[in-house]
Amino acid sequence: MTARQVSKWAGHTAAGLRRRWKRQSVYLFGKVGSTNDEAKRLAEEETPSGTIVLGREQTGGRGRERRVWYSPPDAGVYLSMVFRPTRVENPLLLPVLAGLGVVHNLDTSFRGLSPGLKWPNDIYAGDRKCGGILTEAAWSDDAPRYLIVGVGINVKPLSDALPAEVLADATSLEEQLGEVVDPVRVADAIVAGLEMHLSDPAASLDTKALDLVDHYDWLRDRRISLLPDGSEVPTTGVSVGIAPDGALLFRPDRGALRRVQRGTVVPERAALAKESGEA
Repeated sequence: MTARQVSKWAGHTAAGLRRRWKRQSVYLFGKVGSTNDEAKRLAEEETPSGTIVLGREQTGGRGRERRVWYSPPDAGVYLSMVFRPTRVENPLLLPVLAGLGVVHNLDTSFRGLSPGLKWPNDIYAGDRKCGGILTEAAWSDDAPRYLIVGVGINVKPLSDALPAEVLADATSLEEQLGEVVDPVRVADAIVAGLEMHLSDPAASLDTKALDLVDHYDWLRDRRISLLPDGSEVPTTGVSVGIAPDGALLFRPDRGALRRVQRGTVVPERAALAKESGEA
């Protein structure tokens, strides 16, 4: 499907958003396969760092491991940015850096939301997922040609038409805040958050960033099931933090503390129900 540009998004024109975000390259699409794919196409055409791609709807939105990201029309913010850092020394840290900036700016922009970062790339509010981040890069030998970072945030209440497994673990900003949310304010927080750390990505988290990670780490001290990449058997234990290089610190029920660089984490539902007062 060919993406079609539109004149407005959430009542704002592309020209108005360029002025708002102080840049020349802002692209608005009505229906698009993936804003990340459009951002990649533009990056290959030498669009400048800081280029922003927005879609009212994604028909092929995706997350890690190409999991489906449901992106109904005008129900959320689906935004990708292009970065051209001169170096990326630690690609595994990129999702944490992106998430940390976005969560921090959502927190300061929307009082009462209290968002958290679920390692490595999910955004939570309360006990449910409200957003996700996908980082992708193109390389020339060991040097990055460009970095694409896509963010999807659920803004409007979720439709009952979505799969039951999605509804069981998902929420939206309006559901959490109990009020109408302007998606442009959400986009403001995303743009500012991504630019906090990704124009020149650090190889490790400094003291200030670690303090923020400790504050926003949604998994901290929660019981989880962990399936490391390449493993077929999950391990249960407790998440105890995020290391300076972005690795998850995991203490299994039996064994020593582990550093996990890649894997899938599932919080134990019984623990969530106990914390939230559910039966």
